[in-house]
Amino acid sequence: MSGFVSAERDFAGTAVEWILLDHLDDFARYLEAERNLSPRTVDAYIRDVGQFISFCEKSGTWQGIAGTGVDAYQLSMLRKYLATLQSRGLAHSSISRKMSAIRSYLKFLAREGVIESNPTVAMSQVRRPRRLPRTLSQQEVERLISVCGDGSPLDIRDRAILELLYSSGIRLAELVGLDVKDYNASSGTVRVFGKGAKERIAPVGQAAVRALDDYIANARPHLASNSEETALFLNRGGGRLSGRSVERMMKKRLMEAGLPQTATPHSMRHSFATHLTDSGADLRAVQELLGHADISTTQIYTSVSKERLYRVYNKTHPRA
Repeated sequence: MSGFVSAERDFAGTAVEWILLDHLDDFARYLEAERNLSPRTVDAYIRDVGQFISFCEKSGTWQGIAGTGVDAYQLSMLRKYLATLQSRGLAHSSISRKMSAIRSYLKFLAREGVIESNPTVAMSQVRRPRRLPRTLSQQEVERLISVCGDGSPLDIRDRAILELLYSSGIRLAELVGLDVKDYNASSGTVRVFGKGAKERIAPVGQAAVRALDDYIANARPHLASNSEETALFLNRGGGRLSGRSVERMMKKRLMEAGLPQTATPHSMRHSFATHLTDSGADLRAVQELLGHADISTTQIYTSVSKERLYRVYNKTHPRA
């Protein structure tokens, strides 16, 4: 047995009561036998739970958890440990993993009748901080598109792809899923199928329409090796362009433009939405354009815009 043997070695030197180590052994057996976890994962669980037990013991408060009933004292202890982890500057993923192990352990103890109930039930999950999306400025977008310029079929194709991503805000998967028939030059729209196969019509700006018309007339015929291929965007071999190929293309174009290669095709979608909200676009309209089912997903772009406003204020206001 892997996990609980090492647990005894790691924690036997502390003042943690042997009865708790016995339960930790039982927990390790449960993880291996019933949850079929690997020895390495079991070791990680036992290590995380053992650190929590040591923390409680050193604080002289383990009795609050090991006793029966759920009260404010028990929850306070758990929250204190969570706050301690956060104060150490641990990554969210590490904190989440440790708290998940503790939840599992206390749930196991409650199931076995060692404690009356699981105090973590009353605790909310550790939420991942919402990361603001990487966006390109309008000048950076123009710079990126401008490097696709020597008139070769691939340059014409890449320009059309970048123009369309920025002009319509469609997802990468939606872009590579486009067929020629999905583009309507006269109305300036593309028909895309988003998450859950939901169909929507996305408007395409004039610059993107010109780039797409140029690509269809002057570049796609050179790439097409099979007249029956329906895909709008083709690779060198004449087949449908993949999302991975678009990602590689964008990385190459970013390097040529001297821009950070941390941007991705999805950054064009973020830039599309951010520049709309910066210009005062209605959030509901942006939601529809992006194909978001829930407006709360769209609201992150207002955070991006507010963050930019704060930066401008702090940089330019004499009293900031």
